[in-house]
Amino acid sequence: MALRIHQCRPNPLLQQVKLQAWPLPSGNHLPYNSRPRTQILCTRNKSSGGDSNLASDFAMQVSRINTNMAQKEEAMKKSRELLFCELCKFLDLEEDKVKKTWSEMESEDKMVLVKGFVDVWGANFHPLSARCVKELIEEHIQEQKDSSSELSSAFFPGLRRLMGFATE
Repeated sequence: MALRIHQCRPNPLLQQVKLQAWPLPSGNHLPYNSRPRTQILCTRNKSSGGDSNLASDFAMQVSRINTNMAQKEEAMKKSRELLFCELCKFLDLEEDKVKKTWSEMESEDKMVLVKGFVDVWGANFHPLSARCVKELIEEHIQEQKDSSSELSSAFFPGLRRLMGFATE
């Protein structure tokens, strides 16, 4: 019976191999959140300093990414400042008074205040959710606290992190 099983099994060497060609997915088939990837060609100018060209291409890409990140961070910082100034105008209070009042408020009271602010303020500007406005205000106040009580100098910006202090 064991001999029979071996005879019934197909011989993979005798079968023809069929290769199917699948087209590469186009941009329409990719998920919407996939980012285009930057490709650096490895075969370009191999004879005349290929490694140095690769390194310079890579350095350009890194500097471009760093510049974009810095611009986004600066835009968010300005957005938080604008939002906080508008909240101060809405409450008709000075910035220091708003910071002090905000730190003393409960989370529920903050949400009630922010919802009232968004109802009035959202008519003139791009509407944000009350939760996002609350988070942006808290980030701005925390950023102000961090900049006023900064222990590290401008020459060593990562000193606190390297020494193990909390970055909050």
